[in-house]
Amino acid sequence: MHYPKTLNGKGEVIHVNPQTHLVKNNDDKSPLSDVDRMDHSEVLRSSSLYLGEVEVAEKSAAGGIRFSGTWYKGIIVPALYWSVRHLPLFIAMLPVYFVIGLLRLLYVAPGNLLRESIQSFCKLAEHKGYSYKPRKIYRQFLINIQYILKYYLMLYRGGVDAVQSFIEISPADAEKLEKLRHEYGGVILNVPHNPGSAFAGLKINMTWPTLIISKNSATIERTKIQLAFFERMNIKVLMVRGGNPFELSRTMFTVLKKKKVVATTLDKIDNSEGRIEAEIFNHKVGFSPWAAKIAIKLQVPQVPVYFMSQGKTIKAIFGEPLVTNDIDQSVQHYVSFFEKCIYEDPASWSFLADKEWRRRLCKFSKAQ
Repeated sequence: MHYPKTLNGKGEVIHVNPQTHLVKNNDDKSPLSDVDRMDHSEVLRSSSLYLGEVEVAEKSAAGGIRFSGTWYKGIIVPALYWSVRHLPLFIAMLPVYFVIGLLRLLYVAPGNLLRESIQSFCKLAEHKGYSYKPRKIYRQFLINIQYILKYYLMLYRGGVDAVQSFIEISPADAEKLEKLRHEYGGVILNVPHNPGSAFAGLKINMTWPTLIISKNSATIERTKIQLAFFERMNIKVLMVRGGNPFELSRTMFTVLKKKKVVATTLDKIDNSEGRIEAEIFNHKVGFSPWAAKIAIKLQVPQVPVYFMSQGKTIKAIFGEPLVTNDIDQSVQHYVSFFEKCIYEDPASWSFLADKEWRRRLCKFSKAQ
């Protein structure tokens, strides 16, 4: 069976069934089936978007509901968003308290992947001289999530004035970054996934003009919710899921020539051929070098930052700036800083709950 040809966003030829609009891969010789996926897209506009608008593509399983993490977030996030708009704050937080309490009780449950990830990390940390109890990290991890969700709800209700005092940036770090920004024309902040990293962007933007590079949610509805909160943070964001890498580079070049700060998360494992391998937890792991390449091209400093959750406070920990022509050194610089901070405060690293990092931590701990 043959289907009409068209081009996708990457300029590649694809085949589309005109009856079902299902997309058939070029390397798939079989007819389209019920388990193929359908694409839906919508152009979203927001005052928080640096480019004014973004086209969000959403993929849904044609064969029916699949109970994945994306499916669950697609139910929970809109429910919380509705609650914060229509209910008192305490009542809106009740589902969060319930879920956090349930997760605490499930610590000993067989197959608790978060617990397994933390246990593997603790074995690695022990070889570095740290002594952690997995249950304590697990509990603090959940507390950090609970506080950040509460702050987001407070942000939606009261704006930045209601929450900016919860984020700490030392005057010395603020002065240092201000000098770098004026001396080099711009600064790239290299950030790992912390519960408070995106949220802390509002305080960073209050200190320096900032652009956040963010991966938008996998669904259109949740991306709209993301934008609603970015609007209340009064911050500009460039969303990059499925975007054009040339557009990203062009925007970065423009922004970093205007004495602005660009913040982006860089601790996601990269298995592509273009990855740069850096040492972390005594093993080599691949990371994307795109931010390092731009920093080298423009000769602007990269400054690693870790957002440490300390009870009700989110504290920004800044590393040393680096300007270099060596891409391997550039990536290793911020990866080593991430590693140091994770060892010192593992409960503030969100990727303890990441499935790819869980596999690596488990593998690394067994190899000790």
